[in-house]
Amino acid sequence: MGTYDSDSILFANDNPSFLMYVGILVKRLGYKVFLTLDGMEAIRVAKEQKPTIIVLDYSIPKLNGISCLSMIRSDALLTDTPVIMLGPEDNSLSKKDIDAMDIQGYLSKPLNVNDFYVAIQKCLRHSVKRRNIRASLSIKVMMSWNGKEMELSASNLSVEGIFVRSSSPVPQGQEVSLVLSVDDEDPIELKGIVVSSHRISGEPASEPGMGIKFRDIPEDIKYRLHYFVMKELTRDISVGEAGNTWFDDSLSA
Repeated sequence: MGTYDSDSILFANDNPSFLMYVGILVKRLGYKVFLTLDGMEAIRVAKEQKPTIIVLDYSIPKLNGISCLSMIRSDALLTDTPVIMLGPEDNSLSKKDIDAMDIQGYLSKPLNVNDFYVAIQKCLRHSVKRRNIRASLSIKVMMSWNGKEMELSASNLSVEGIFVRSSSPVPQGQEVSLVLSVDDEDPIELKGIVVSSHRISGEPASEPGMGIKFRDIPEDIKYRLHYFVMKELTRDISVGEAGNTWFDDSLSA
């Protein structure tokens, strides 16, 4: 939970501001990102970088989404790459039109971040798939274990677990108690079990600390955690009242 995935996502859209926000979001989700402004550039970058997933805007210039998709499927290097299509603004495509495309996901505008995350997870083939969206962040956490209380810092959070930095992590399998503040309400008290423990090593991708899976979380606490995660992911984008998050091509820098 404390490291970035090696997977990468190529996003093709002709709005620079939209791409900027998409790039921020994809990085916060823990993936590498490549941004392109038209279909021809998308094909060129895809051949060079071989992304895990390609997200095409249906109406990108020079080579529209359908033509770009056709070139991807006819290219030996790219043919098996999962593709997600971001539909036209007027939602004019029928289910029959969408089903006829050789794609692994279809998203309507404005882009809903929850839907985007689910589509990404469905496209991942060899990586660990995660049910719940997570955010990279930095918050203080009070942790109790074996009669000791420690103030630590968390670097990742989802509704199902947290990664806590520590040079002396608690061994895997141990139960811990956590207290964290995510909003203006009372701090959240949680129980969890250490599912991964990483000590300091020479490997750059290994962050010292522990992955903790929450236990017996009430629904109201799940909602608070989810809303906080979405705010962290999109703190300079947009968050709706129910924690639904979206952004569209009209956003400006």
